[in-house]
Amino acid sequence: MTHDMTIRSNPRLLVFFCILALIPFGAFMLYPRLSPIIGSVVIGVSVFIDYKLYRFAQPYLKTKIVTDESGVTVFLAGQEETFPWEEIVFSGKIFVQKSGKPFIFLYHLGKDRVITIPYEYTNMKSLEQTLTEKTPFETIPPGVDLRKIIIERYHSNKDKTESGGEL
Repeated sequence: MTHDMTIRSNPRLLVFFCILALIPFGAFMLYPRLSPIIGSVVIGVSVFIDYKLYRFAQPYLKTKIVTDESGVTVFLAGQEETFPWEEIVFSGKIFVQKSGKPFIFLYHLGKDRVITIPYEYTNMKSLEQTLTEKTPFETIPPGVDLRKIIIERYHSNKDKTESGGEL
């Protein structure tokens, strides 16, 4: 299943696209009040700013998460990273302490990589259900540091063996 970012799943995108539309609209509204040369420069600058904002946001707008029988593939800003199901040792749902917004996370022990996925993509409940079925899934309460949990569970034995301690 593919999970991507849409205006329906992330209403803040509507604000972004409105800002993109308002920048040149404002310049066109100012044009009759300015001299033709300055008005043309203002329109040119507004179109340039619009173009740069869109080009900056475009890779992030194209991000998506794809789940299939082999694992989870995350397409982030022009990069693709695959997490096979058997290599995801820890996944779950965590809440940001300040805002209370939920995130889904995946931890790949071999790559020592955590991917966090905000609830701004389509069908997040089905992604959560798939992760529950295929990986060790936990809901982490607000205020708990995910890094500390990962270090305690997966790296504490490594630290003991590197310092000469026993397993």
